[in-house]
This record gives sequence, structure tokens and C-alpha cells, in this order.
Amino acid sequence: MEPSEAQYLIINALTTLDLLGNTFYDEDSGNWYINTPSPVLPIAMILQNGDIVPTSWDL
Repeated sequence: MEPSEAQYLIINALTTLDLLGNTFYDEDSGNWYINTPSPVLPIAMILQNGDIVPTSWDL
């Protein structure tokens, strides 16, 4: 599965704002895992529809 346009827009915005640490795209699930300096979402997933959710959620 390829990354969606929504995912690319979010990744580009976070990169521009220098808020993006490590990233990993899981081709099987279509989720983009990100690491940010945010205390609320230090590690999160960007879903195909552009939603950003904590990795601790069961989807």
C-alpha cells in the first residue's frame, strides 16, 4: 500500500515545522509511525485517512 496524499501533507508540515523525529512507513498496514517532541503524542501513527492517533490505541 502506498502512502496517501493526506499522510504526505502531514509529514511535510511536521518536517517544515521541525517537529518530526524518526519515521517509519509500514507498507502492510498503510500506517506511518512518527516520533515527535510532543509530550501528548511522542510516538503516534498517521492513518491512511490522515488521522493522527497514539500507538497505544487498538484499531
